[in-house]
Amino acid sequence: MERTPGKIFLADERGLTETSALRRYSTFNFEKYYNEYRAPFGNLFLCNDESIVGGKVTFFLCKEDSLQVFMPITGGIDIVANGKEFALETGQVQVLNTGKGEVLEISNPYQNDVINYIQFGIKTDMFLMRASEMLFGFDFEKNQNQLLEIISSPKLPFKLSAGIFADREEAVYKMQSPSHQFYAFIIDGAFEIEGRLMHARDGLALWDIGQIKLEALSNNAIAVVLEFGF
Repeated sequence: MERTPGKIFLADERGLTETSALRRYSTFNFEKYYNEYRAPFGNLFLCNDESIVGGKVTFFLCKEDSLQVFMPITGGIDIVANGKEFALETGQVQVLNTGKGEVLEISNPYQNDVINYIQFGIKTDMFLMRASEMLFGFDFEKNQNQLLEIISSPKLPFKLSAGIFADREEAVYKMQSPSHQFYAFIIDGAFEIEGRLMHARDGLALWDIGQIKLEALSNNAIAVVLEFGF
């Protein structure tokens, strides 16, 4: 069987930034981290895995007109954008339409606990994007062993799905178009995706493909899937 074109982004090869308040792993080139093999994948230019110390604040400077997608993994985060405050917890995904040069304030509302979240950045045309912010919810516990469609809106140029799986459970993701791009990020556990072995915090880019088979190789394995390039 001919393997579909793709690229794996290994977790232990990501860029690391650490301060007294923040620990950030960057899958793609970001700020001071640069690697010629870590260029953006299509319009997906940011995939950061961030942890903030209890009660601390960090700032994000947007380098592109883009949609910023925040997904808490443990705990929750507070975001201030254009004077508006957004509070989200695990089981929620926040989408913000941000302009180049805009600064977001991101803070940990818990004084004694470290929180962890994933942030995706997808380039967009600000003149065509009217939606400024959207909040989406999901419940893994009620919908195990399947990819939940969390974000799917005609207003947005991407879809986001995620799921938690028991060992050896399978799912098939069907692309809206083979011309779109597919990106999977493993939150926890291990998967085999189109013949590729993936572990926690690995990323996988695929293209020129109509559907993708995922098989969990551990219990409580969690994957997030993005389809974009609409």
